[in-house]
Amino acid sequence: MTDVVDDADAPARSRAKPMAPDERRAMIAAEAVPLFLEHGSALTTRQLAEHLGIAEGTIFRAFGDKESLVRAAVHAFFDQARERMDDGLVDPQLPLDEKVRRLVRGTQLWMQRVFRMLSLLPRDEIPQYFARDRDGEFRSVVAAIFAPDADRLNIPPERMSAVMRIAGIAANGARAGDGVGLTEDELVDFILYGIAGAARGEE
Repeated sequence: MTDVVDDADAPARSRAKPMAPDERRAMIAAEAVPLFLEHGSALTTRQLAEHLGIAEGTIFRAFGDKESLVRAAVHAFFDQARERMDDGLVDPQLPLDEKVRRLVRGTQLWMQRVFRMLSLLPRDEIPQYFARDRDGEFRSVVAAIFAPDADRLNIPPERMSAVMRIAGIAANGARAGDGVGLTEDELVDFILYGIAGAARGEE
């Protein structure tokens, strides 16, 4: 005879606490970022729902339409970048050339992702993302990275963020209609030595 388990003696099944609407929207937007980076505007709400393991209707109840989801994902993308800045981009104690290389590489990737995410928005909404207060944070973080090298630089560390932004654009020159961007090595050498200089000790 088969033993029968009394449900009253079985441990109660715990259910996850339902998310508040704001928390649910924030979670969905954050999880959507890597998918938008991969698929661009071709990403469907069905794909996102399958990725999250939720019903597609949950997404529409949270945002109303895909356009609102896109805007929330773009905001989440820039918020994630702010968190990365808070964690520190590069160790200030690294050698100068290694700091430049790591920042060039990181800025190149960052600009690729920025172009990708902003391409999801209507053109008239894009300018606001180039004038946000987080620009000041980037300047401060990059200045701190180069502060130990201040006596070796031809410009103040506070100006190095502008150099890195230019490097990011130059590396993505193809997107700006230039045909081909500069390579990582070309950018590192240009930042360190200019177009006619030489490495220290090689003059």
